[in-house]
Amino acid sequence: MPTLKQVCLSFLRGKRKTAVFALTTRCNCKCIMCDMHKQPPREIGIEDAKRVLDMLATNGFLIAYFTGGEPTLHPDVVEIVSYADKLGLVTTMTTNGTPSKALLSELKDAGLYLLSVSIDHWDPQVCERIKNHRGIFEKQVATLRYLKEIGLRTYALAYLNPILLEDGVEKLAAFANDELGVPFGFCYPTSCDANSYFLGGELAKQLPSTRLGDQVQRIMELKKEGRAIANLFCYIEDAVNFPSPHPNFYCRGGEDVIYVDWLGDVYPCFSKKKLFNALKGETPRFLNNVWCNDCLINCFREPSFLPQMFSPPSLLVREVYRSYPSRGLYK
Repeated sequence: MPTLKQVCLSFLRGKRKTAVFALTTRCNCKCIMCDMHKQPPREIGIEDAKRVLDMLATNGFLIAYFTGGEPTLHPDVVEIVSYADKLGLVTTMTTNGTPSKALLSELKDAGLYLLSVSIDHWDPQVCERIKNHRGIFEKQVATLRYLKEIGLRTYALAYLNPILLEDGVEKLAAFANDELGVPFGFCYPTSCDANSYFLGGELAKQLPSTRLGDQVQRIMELKKEGRAIANLFCYIEDAVNFPSPHPNFYCRGGEDVIYVDWLGDVYPCFSKKKLFNALKGETPRFLNNVWCNDCLINCFREPSFLPQMFSPPSLLVREVYRSYPSRGLYK
């Protein structure tokens, strides 16, 4: 696992790109905000996964964010993380909270830098309704506690679902910070069905826009108050003001952030058409001069901050200032 100093050195040497790498469609939950579990079970083979990671390392990528489906269901996930780590990539992942302690420990030993855990409410019964998985809340809490115990960086990640929006995010943020001792992060609700990633579905259309805006505003206030909120302050501010003709920073999907699926197909994001295939001998073709403000998908919008953090320099200063009070939970 790279140290923070090594990550900073890689960044200063020009490695600022992020790849969202979906290893598998398989999942043991049936979340109401995700349609991936409806897809045929597919996953990338270990050798093909290594070829994709080689492509990322060769083309100046810094971060490999593994997703799915549930990425920990991939039979070779530990070897994939280890290989990426040896290439010098910073490896991150999101899980639904169901992997065993043994697997979590193996992922840490393999070099996983950060593992966020999905948790959608503080009420266990509501969590079961959202994920359609018996006992999921208890598993998520146990996973977060164990990650803290073994020293693997983590935070609680909530999709802003209609139930949470109605009940309010403040209680879940307090539960994450005070009871679990981890930062709280959120996924901005959206709908994607343009390529191989299916997210949101009918649920995204049911979201009350006024309530959504109010709750994102409240999250921004919580960060100002010193709560440990994992999302970038500048991103939250852009979400509050969206759509603004002058956001703090733009999405660089296709240029500095990409999505790679289990077939090796490379896309700018979840909502754009394919750029190339990383496994068929095609020359990598990335976009140039991307300044997109079409949506707020976290996976692509937030990593786009990295290549823009000094434009203007005050952007980074504001970000550090807003995150500093809660630095104790970022370990």
